Amino acid sequence: MQRFEYRAVPAPRKGKRAKGMRGAPARFAHGVTELMNDMAAEGWDYLRSDTMPTEERAGLTSKTTVFQTILVFRRPLAVGETPEAVTAA
Repeated sequence: MQRFEYRAVPAPRKGKRAKGMRGAPARFAHGVTELMNDMAAEGWDYLRSDTMPTEERAGLTSKTTVFQTILVFRRPLAVGETPEAVTAA
């Protein structure tokens, strides 16, 4: 049975400027593309994106719920390898 290790990274909040990229949607897509290509170069396959709630402080005594978008990647482990051994290496 194939085993995988997973990695979640925050989705970019702003686009990245590049020559020929006009408008916020194009710059945002370019930023996501660069992130995904960087992860792929390290052997990670894109799996999905999730939006999850998290609590953050708002002032001294109150908390508020905000939503964070993460991109989930995975890559196969070698036979007999554990995710802890990969992280430690």
